[in-house]
Amino acid sequence: MTGKEIRGWLEARRVQLVGTLPVIVFFIALFWIVQLGFGDQYLLAVSPFTTLFETRLKKYNPPSQYARFFLVSALALAGARLAVSNLALCVVVNLAMPFALVFMRSSQLNPRRYFPYTMLFAFLQLRPSNLESSLATQAAVLVACCATLSVGLLLAGALRHRAREARTRLHECVLRLADALDRASEHDIDDALRSELLDLRRDFAMLAYSAREDSTAPTRTRNLLDMLATLAQRTAYLTGNCDWEDAHRRRHAALLAQLSALTRELDAVIDARASKGHRATLARRAETLLTNLSVDEPRFRIFCQSYLNMLLLILRTASDRRQRVWHMSAAHAARTVLYRKRPTLDSFEMRFSVRCGIVLAVSCSVNLLFPVDHLYWYVLHAYLLLQPFPNESSRRMRTRMAGTALGCVFVHAVALLNLGWAGVMVLGMVLVAPLYAARPGTVTSAFFATAYAVTMASVSIDDGYATMMRLASLALAVVTVALVNRLVLPTSDRRLFAADVRQLFSMVRRGWDLVRTTLDERVDTVVSSERLLHFQMVHTQAVELLDAISAAGEKNAEIAEVARYKDAAERMLFCLWEISCELEQLELLVRLGAVRDSEREAFVAIVKLAEMNCDPERFGTSVNVVTPLIMDLKSEDLRYVLRQYVDRARELRRAVDEARGALVERPRYLDEVRRP
Repeated sequence: MTGKEIRGWLEARRVQLVGTLPVIVFFIALFWIVQLGFGDQYLLAVSPFTTLFETRLKKYNPPSQYARFFLVSALALAGARLAVSNLALCVVVNLAMPFALVFMRSSQLNPRRYFPYTMLFAFLQLRPSNLESSLATQAAVLVACCATLSVGLLLAGALRHRAREARTRLHECVLRLADALDRASEHDIDDALRSELLDLRRDFAMLAYSAREDSTAPTRTRNLLDMLATLAQRTAYLTGNCDWEDAHRRRHAALLAQLSALTRELDAVIDARASKGHRATLARRAETLLTNLSVDEPRFRIFCQSYLNMLLLILRTASDRRQRVWHMSAAHAARTVLYRKRPTLDSFEMRFSVRCGIVLAVSCSVNLLFPVDHLYWYVLHAYLLLQPFPNESSRRMRTRMAGTALGCVFVHAVALLNLGWAGVMVLGMVLVAPLYAARPGTVTSAFFATAYAVTMASVSIDDGYATMMRLASLALAVVTVALVNRLVLPTSDRRLFAADVRQLFSMVRRGWDLVRTTLDERVDTVVSSERLLHFQMVHTQAVELLDAISAAGEKNAEIAEVARYKDAAERMLFCLWEISCELEQLELLVRLGAVRDSEREAFVAIVKLAEMNCDPERFGTSVNVVTPLIMDLKSEDLRYVLRQYVDRARELRRAVDEARGALVERPRYLDEVRRP
């Protein structure tokens, strides 16, 4: 390396270390609070709460979040106490708790949300004696940890203003959308702009989804992000087959310029501090444009109507503090949960919950049965090696073995210095800084984790024994996790892709259910927004998995079959995305009263036929039956959207047939077990 490269590397490490200083300071502060207040036997709770602090540090934390720290910690304590009662309860509780802490919190789109609280549950079991004879003290430790965590996050939030950061990102997104509309008015929808609109839709969806999943923004800001994500989705609707011939180009350009101007002004009024007069003026302009809208081309007309309706909704509700924030009824909330969480063995959440439960049940049972000093490192290693995706687990096994071996060599060298208690404590605090500055899952991270853990353990046990136990427990953990990943509900990229695709088909069916519900009752926009966001995120993951499968297809015979049909898979995913667009537009048209009373029976028949054919094996097989019913509807826009759905359904059927089912069929269990 040249001198310049070395200086660059050192600067990058310095920036990384400075960025993690709050986490380092929190760990050291909590370490000494527990050490001096309760004793070193309770220090195992420090790491889970430091992880919680690290994950919540860069997020907005509403008041409910602080209450959740105490409540979930109490749940973890109760579960851990029950688990150490006897072997049978240990197995049952460790199998059951992941379904509360993993299944309900994590998703395939945000797989690591389970980590801090499940880590706390597992680590509380590491010393059964703390729970059996000193439960009250252990509870006091958790209260102290939760209090310290809350104070630390409150101070960090006051200094970093996380709520305002979310608002800043919101404004940036609005201006990006206005710029995209400007370009569309000047240059039509060319390939470059089409790609940009699709990227904008994805970025909006990821921002809104992240804000909703991780509470990175206040509720009212999340509502705005939801609505803006819907605006971006409706703008991306223009990337379909839109007529930009001379007869329509001038009208399109003029309307897009007006929408861009309205969107730029929206950026100035979405904050509640904006004047009411400005908001009212902008709302009147949007209403006038909507009332006088006259567009011949169906897709562009539907886009303008849906865009302006959402613009008015933002102006009337989200920017006015007197208006209630969006909320779902109990029925809609339950439907949305089922839309996102599927309690089947085909879902990512269920498969990982089962694997996590088995790893915890095995490792915690061994730790409970054999009272060997520091055998709890087996549970610790097993939990950290188990990752939502098996490929990541395999990578961590390699890096952790290398890092642990190097860490043990380091500790052996340090032992020659014969440091006293004070020296060991100082060294331990020094090792904390690079430990939290290192990227998790790397050799560096494993090295400093081992150096810290074995160094601190050498205070109470011989360093040779500590080294032996660290290596032996790691070997046992590697064998356990490897066997569970390979034999219990194995999850490869191909299986994840097939599961994503089948989930997209299922979401199309439930999209029709929402259309039917909208026909009979009022449905808050947040319901369709939530579903739309989840569809987009699953679709994005499916596209990424397809790219990964195609890249690895030449090297891996297990997934080569899918890689051969990449063109058909891309067409299938595109059709599914287009169909989701049509359903979102259809739900809006129904909400606006496009279905007349005399047409309800025919429209319900269309919905039933569509729902009956929403699985991959039958999708698009009965479209000919629907066509006559569509032609009987009076609304031209309604007919257009439904015809677009029918056309996409036919194309989707051809794509699935051309791939001979390789895109949607689940791989066999034996194929998953035998995969390289």
